Amino acid sequence: MTPAATIRARVLAAIAADRAPGFSFTGHLLDTTWPHIGRDDVRVRIPFGAHCDDGSGAMEITALLMTLDAALGTATRLFIVPGERIATAQLYAQFTGAPLTGDLEVATAFTGMTQGDAVGQMLSRGTASMNGVPVCHGNASFVRLPPPPGARALAPLPWQSAEQSAAAPDPAQLDAREAQILAHCDAVLAGAWQERGFLRSFWGIDPAPHADGAVGRAALGPHMANRVGHVQGGILLGLAVHAAKAAAPRHPVLSNLSAWFISPGRGPFLEARATPLHSGRSFAVVKTEVTGEGGVRVLEAVTAHASAA
Repeated sequence: MTPAATIRARVLAAIAADRAPGFSFTGHLLDTTWPHIGRDDVRVRIPFGAHCDDGSGAMEITALLMTLDAALGTATRLFIVPGERIATAQLYAQFTGAPLTGDLEVATAFTGMTQGDAVGQMLSRGTASMNGVPVCHGNASFVRLPPPPGARALAPLPWQSAEQSAAAPDPAQLDAREAQILAHCDAVLAGAWQERGFLRSFWGIDPAPHADGAVGRAALGPHMANRVGHVQGGILLGLAVHAAKAAAPRHPVLSNLSAWFISPGRGPFLEARATPLHSGRSFAVVKTEVTGEGGVRVLEAVTAHASAA
């Protein structure tokens, strides 16, 4: 099959898998699997393929961040009530500089609970590797939240997928939500998506530099949503990182990321606005704010970027 046909087949397979309660379409799109579930540790894997190629033969960084966020969250799910909802509160990622080539595997472990705060945050840490080489170390905190009214069914655990369909659905028999996802996929594949990769085009991540930094706006839809209808956390991180990279063109190597999730990603669009705080000979530091409709703050991120060797 051509790359476009392979990608369309992956989107249809993700739509089929999304019909069973559990993981969301965005996770199924990456063909996420869980090769190990331990008492307090997990391994999460996604294969490299045409759908997550960033256009240069490397994995799109948003796919890595989505999987890191999901894997860190999965480690905490071992210690909650089945079917309970969790949300990322804060995430830190330190990149090693190793190339993002090959299949991705993220090993994470639950590290405990915070004490003395009213909410109670669940903590986890992990390492993402490609070809057996660490590419990123991360840690995160998560909070328990009730599902919003009208949310789609949440499975007891995201890796329990026994009822998941293995057959791609007939495109003529999709519901309205599924048809919207496939129509958006077809529109992207009919355009010029190859240079920046399918995922960035699919999610509309296309920030542009300007005199004071960079800004990008992404139209939202079910192709970006988790099971409660909010933008998946890793996509928020990808929006922020790409905007920050556009604001620091002389420092192309992403060194680290600190992000705080403030409110759900929802509405007709999200805007990522990146402002350099420092731009030196070797390093740059960028602050990025992701906002939704009415200027509601969704995510705050600070990234460090290094000049190339």
